[in-house]
Amino acid sequence: MAPLPPKAKALPVAFFAAFFALFFEPAGAGASVRATQSFPAVLAPHPLALDPSLRDALWATGAVSAGAFENLTTIKPARLKTSVFLLYDATNLYAAFRSEQAGVPVLATQKTNDVGFGLDDFVGIGIDTSGNGSQAYYFETTPRGTRYQQANETARYRPQWQAAAKVMGDGWTAVMIIPLRALRLHAAPEQAWRFNFVRGISALGEHYSWAFDGLMQDQPGTNWPGFYDVRFWPTLSGLKIAGGAGGARARTHAELYTLASAGRDRNQFAQPDGSFRPETTRNFGLDLTYLLTNTINFVGTADPDFSNVEIDQQTIAPQEFRRNLQEYRPFFAQGSNYISGANVAPVGGFITPTNEIFYSPSIGPFDRGGKIEGGFGRQSFGVLSFRGYDQTTGNEFDDTAFGFNHALADRTFIYWTDGVLAHHSAVGNDTTAEAGVAGRNLKSGFVWALDQALETGSWERSPGFEHSSSGFIDIHKPNYEANLSYYDVSPNYNPIDGFTTISDIRGPAGHLYFNGSGTTIKNWNVFLYGDRLLDRSGAVHQADSALFLTATFKDQISINGAGLSVGMLRSYDVLGNSLCTGAAVASSYFTGFPCYAGGRTDRYNLLSVPVGYRDGTSSPIDVSFTDGPFGPFYLHQYTSATSRQIGTRYSVSMEYDGTYERDFASGGLNSQWLRRIAVGDSIGPESNVSLSLRAINGRGGFARPGLDFAIGYHRRLPSNNEIFLNYGTPAADVTLNRLVFKYLFRFGGGAGT
Repeated sequence: MAPLPPKAKALPVAFFAAFFALFFEPAGAGASVRATQSFPAVLAPHPLALDPSLRDALWATGAVSAGAFENLTTIKPARLKTSVFLLYDATNLYAAFRSEQAGVPVLATQKTNDVGFGLDDFVGIGIDTSGNGSQAYYFETTPRGTRYQQANETARYRPQWQAAAKVMGDGWTAVMIIPLRALRLHAAPEQAWRFNFVRGISALGEHYSWAFDGLMQDQPGTNWPGFYDVRFWPTLSGLKIAGGAGGARARTHAELYTLASAGRDRNQFAQPDGSFRPETTRNFGLDLTYLLTNTINFVGTADPDFSNVEIDQQTIAPQEFRRNLQEYRPFFAQGSNYISGANVAPVGGFITPTNEIFYSPSIGPFDRGGKIEGGFGRQSFGVLSFRGYDQTTGNEFDDTAFGFNHALADRTFIYWTDGVLAHHSAVGNDTTAEAGVAGRNLKSGFVWALDQALETGSWERSPGFEHSSSGFIDIHKPNYEANLSYYDVSPNYNPIDGFTTISDIRGPAGHLYFNGSGTTIKNWNVFLYGDRLLDRSGAVHQADSALFLTATFKDQISINGAGLSVGMLRSYDVLGNSLCTGAAVASSYFTGFPCYAGGRTDRYNLLSVPVGYRDGTSSPIDVSFTDGPFGPFYLHQYTSATSRQIGTRYSVSMEYDGTYERDFASGGLNSQWLRRIAVGDSIGPESNVSLSLRAINGRGGFARPGLDFAIGYHRRLPSNNEIFLNYGTPAADVTLNRLVFKYLFRFGGGAGT
């Protein structure tokens, strides 16, 4: 063959160069801040005013000038400039921001604190007082001065702090005053924290971070910022704080509630299985947090509220496995990460929820409890005990749970242990204990982990030890990740207070992950997953393979996990007795041990095409289509949702979903449709009201048909007390004729501090 002429040789080179420029572009971060850097803290000689004009010349002394922000969404240096200033004194931390935004509209539609986070522009500061990520916080504010905050210790973190903002010319400024007593501070006279600054630009759907590493992750909307990137934050050194004195120390605090209900369904409340059944209303209760040391608390509760007026959770999406819910009750929420999150490498978490030894949402109404939680040095821990009586089943329970985690500051070495000792009168006793270890090499990106859990007690179908063993090796680099895992979960392993997706599995699992950005695409990632898990009969109990694509384009159209998943799950008959004889009384995917009778393999092969427009902004539109065999039927599912802000006071969200199911056995076709509209009214900075109307009809889905109307009103008073007034609940199948009034008296610090 004759050699190609020079021009012909250049054509494929030019083609591939154009292709890689479209989808691949080197990460920026040339001037970004790294975890190895340290910055001296600046002591303010006098308190700074809550003045967003930043007229006080003292702000200039706290300028943090080293390093430009990185755009995590596009993985490039940020185009819009952000200047930050940070000072402190004996009682407060002072942070200020000057955000330039020429050519990009400043969005500030939300005016009620803690409502609508991620819909507006915002700036924020992240603080890790522990140095190893165990006690970390975020504080954010918008161009209207609307406040938000998060803590990895609890979902209920609501301290008292201040923020103000002002839109000026082609940008805006903001100032925050954060009392040191809102943070858990060690007693050392001189301290070093990790810290970071973040910014969100709603009109572009983009997120900026001052600290940067190629392994840091962006997330859409309200899911960012998160605490998974704390190890990449730099150090704030030389903080001369007497952590045990004056206003720097958090305060003992208590919450006393009074509650009344009226209406035909006044005694109908949510149970752990999601149903609504009669439950005697509690009219009074107390939650107490008492400081044992600067960083360790005693948490106690008596007659805790279970009305759920502060948070409601619901879903009708088809599910192959159980759903993982967030805990909000004060006793379980406070320091929950130290117990439920002690294991940093649980089984699952890629296409199924993670297994947990202690899963507090499975605990229904209980009567009283005590807990000690917190941290010291590189350790975090929690131990709790609670007692109660389930009047719907007649079950008395007296349970204890614990967790312990040791982690180096850079997370290169971690070990943990956790467990539960449960005593239930109706089903027996159950004891589960777990221990694990994990490591990371920062240079090579090699990550590994091992975990072992043992369970015993009369709760198990077959008395004796059950176990859960797992481990993985992983290479994690800025643009790719490769993981190989191995799971061995014995038949009937199922901690009574835990969350176990499926038992009786043994085999490998693994995934590959690639990500990048380009000139016409903000970011993209490809995720490939596979597992093949056998049960003790030698049959394949669960097997999956999946390929998903996520991408966000410059025109704000996004592909949100489109792809194909091919899976199978094997079920067995549950026989009438343990001798493997008698008629089948049910069918179970959980395990067929020891009989493995009537085995049947169902397919879960789904093609999913979810598309979004302006996700992460104040006016998103999302639609999706899912098609394929889903267990015993063939599924077609359509979903659509959107939300809009109307001025600065009202918001509206709408959803319209449909499901078609054709039964493989009978050939019958069923359908189910959902229509939902919700309207919010931001009455003021500390009060709002929401109305929700949802209608479900048809039997071809996972929800019960019904019409549900609900109203919720919330107000935080200047005294820091709170009022809740709810009619019905959006978590019910139908409208509950139930009016619940709750008044919360708060003494001492804010919630979750």
